[in-house]
Amino acid sequence: MPSPQARPLFFLVCLVAPVGVIAAKALVPVFFIVALWLLIRRWRNGELRRPFQGPLFYAAILIATWALISALWALDGAAALTTFAKLAGVLLSALVVLDGIQDLQPGDGRTIGRGMVAAFVVAALVLALESLSGLAGNRWYLEWRGQEKDFDDTILNRAEILLLLSAWPTAYVLWQWAGAEAGAGRFRTGALAVIAVAVVVIMIGVSNSNQLAALVALVGAVFAAFTGKWLQKLLAGLVVIGFLAAPLLPTTVLAPERWAASFDEKHYSALHRLHIWNFAAQRITDAPVIGWGLDAARRIPGGDTKLAGGGNVMSVHTHNGSLQIWLELGAVGALIFAGLLAALWLRIAILEERSLRAGGTGLLLSALMVANLSFGIWQTWWMASLALSGLLFMIAQKLKLDERLNI
Repeated sequence: MPSPQARPLFFLVCLVAPVGVIAAKALVPVFFIVALWLLIRRWRNGELRRPFQGPLFYAAILIATWALISALWALDGAAALTTFAKLAGVLLSALVVLDGIQDLQPGDGRTIGRGMVAAFVVAALVLALESLSGLAGNRWYLEWRGQEKDFDDTILNRAEILLLLSAWPTAYVLWQWAGAEAGAGRFRTGALAVIAVAVVVIMIGVSNSNQLAALVALVGAVFAAFTGKWLQKLLAGLVVIGFLAAPLLPTTVLAPERWAASFDEKHYSALHRLHIWNFAAQRITDAPVIGWGLDAARRIPGGDTKLAGGGNVMSVHTHNGSLQIWLELGAVGALIFAGLLAALWLRIAILEERSLRAGGTGLLLSALMVANLSFGIWQTWWMASLALSGLLFMIAQKLKLDERLNI
């Protein structure tokens, strides 16, 4: 059993991957329960203090403060405050869990590491069976509820990306074991197999965004494993430039009229996304500095205009995290988030272990690709998923596997 201070984190690592695959939205209460558990434990031990006092604390305060201020001019102040509350809850929970990670003891590594690996195996088996069976589980569930008409073959999109995000910290745990135990070959093979399984499951799915993210992340991780720290520094610069230039691309290089002939009816969703991005870029020019306010994307004027091929020029969100931040929080918000991303890349760059830099590169590329191709950046389950994937990687990095594992 893990030590008392490690039990909330053991609970977390055992649930993130399986819950994420089965019911992604349920990750939010899991996250909040673990954070509350850690706070109560500290309070009962007389150790309650401000959670995590490093640079990430100030980054969280800066993000939350500007998001709250933007509610003053938001198109719907009440909705903006609701979104702010969700953002603040995720940020606070992340800081509390991050603080709890600092208390892990050397003896906790064996149990938590096993829990993380077992959780990934369960999640991968569930998702693989569901994919290979033609989503039999989802079909049965909808039939049981009398909602057969609601079946959607994209239902596993969330599960697939969450499996990929959990694969990177799990693979690093196995790679650590290779350095601590006899029979290193089987652990390294296991680490590579974890990434391979996640990529294969995604490739047999239907989400082009997830497939592109998996391939880019895989290539990035391989390069990171065989190059020096300059790669993460280069990526830091490229990501910042890309983030700050995001409003320019949809009206120039990615203008929908330039690509219309390249997409047939089957791939209209990709063209539709270009139209959404184009519209968002145009609206950004109306409030370039401070934006339209938090949660404004779904209410942006003209967003309900119909496209000839189907759909509106704006969905409930921009399907691009960078553009949504620009649209709602303006250049001020964009600079804050660009700075945070640069700091994350530079944090990976200073890591000494090649395997750790490779895993961090794969994780961050996976998250960034999907964040800029699919989900709304303020969806609570997505914010929680991004935070949890980073926290799992921090846990994997923190584990001190200096005892024989006897696996």
